Amino acid sequence: MTRIFPKGLFPLWIAGFISTAGDSMHQVALMWLVYELTGSATVTGLVGMAQYLPSVFFGIFAGAAVDKLNRKRVMIFADAARVLLVVLIPILYVGGYMTGMLLGLIAFMIAIFTTLFMPARDSIIPQLVDSTDLIKAGSYMQAAGGFAYFAGPVLAAAILPVAKLTGLFYADAATYAVSLLFLLCLRPRPLVRKTPSSPAWTMVKQGLGYARRSSLIRGLLLITAIDNLFIMGPALVGTPLYVRLHLGLGAGAYAAVQGSFAAGMIVGSFLVPFISKRMKRGRILLWAIIFDGFTFVPFLWADSLLAAMLLWFVHSIGVPFILVPRTTIIQTCISEDYQGRIFSMVNLTVVGLSAISCGLTGMAAEVMPVNWLFALIGVLAGLVGLSGWMFKALRETA
Repeated sequence: MTRIFPKGLFPLWIAGFISTAGDSMHQVALMWLVYELTGSATVTGLVGMAQYLPSVFFGIFAGAAVDKLNRKRVMIFADAARVLLVVLIPILYVGGYMTGMLLGLIAFMIAIFTTLFMPARDSIIPQLVDSTDLIKAGSYMQAAGGFAYFAGPVLAAAILPVAKLTGLFYADAATYAVSLLFLLCLRPRPLVRKTPSSPAWTMVKQGLGYARRSSLIRGLLLITAIDNLFIMGPALVGTPLYVRLHLGLGAGAYAAVQGSFAAGMIVGSFLVPFISKRMKRGRILLWAIIFDGFTFVPFLWADSLLAAMLLWFVHSIGVPFILVPRTTIIQTCISEDYQGRIFSMVNLTVVGLSAISCGLTGMAAEVMPVNWLFALIGVLAGLVGLSGWMFKALRETA
């Protein structure tokens, strides 16, 4: 197996695949259940929003905890907590105790532990693999995510008719439990801490100061923020609207489009290592943001499901060329004992601006045709990538 995967990565890779598949199943089950309980689209939206809030409110503190504590133990603790919380949902539902408000609270708590898990996962990779294998490791992790986001809804569709909604939550809990078992097999090298451990709030201030002093991190966070403000709303909210309003098709067509997106991400993930041998990571990132934006423009003219699927496939090939270089830049250019906090800042930027972007996309789709919205957003996002070349520290990162 070490001939295929960088040595030491496989347990984290399989744990990431399984738990991410669980995340995607969890989304299907949660949104279905909250609407079943309340019959309210507004409440369903609020519960969906509740899953973003922990990253916004606690993300930087989660990063401080990751830098302060043992990262392997943080991930194991997070998975164990998610097992218990997810199992609690069907138990309360079958017992007749579940309400929309209680489900929203549990979803919020699950998201807290996910917020803790993610920076720990990204920042432990340099402790598992050689520095020369970080690009390959990042590519494999992104490919696992692409496979998982494709497999999760497929598994949910297969399980739901047989085991009903409660079975879907039990299956989701099982994925976190299996992930935990693989995490126990990790053998990270000891973390070299260059700064003494401090109280959480002090570590947060130190992390913010570190980011403020680094022109690389400032540029990375700013470009990430503006790009996600433009791109994520159309990707998350605009896609179902495009399928429904522009193409006039139903849920099956939306699922097909999502499958095309996942397939493109998988292909892109395996291409990243080859391109990284020929180009600096900062430039790969900026070119990918340009590609990410301008590949939205042809959606203006697509008039069939096949055309939309092809466009989403091409568009999503570029996504790993953003995610993998951004991750490995932090892993190699940032001191190890600050990586948890920097990853949490990036995650906060992505989640916070994605939430705003989703709201703006919904409002914009009320006043203009959704295909024109894609084209406009695509041009703006492409220009963001072009403007990123002004940040020398970012574009010259090898």
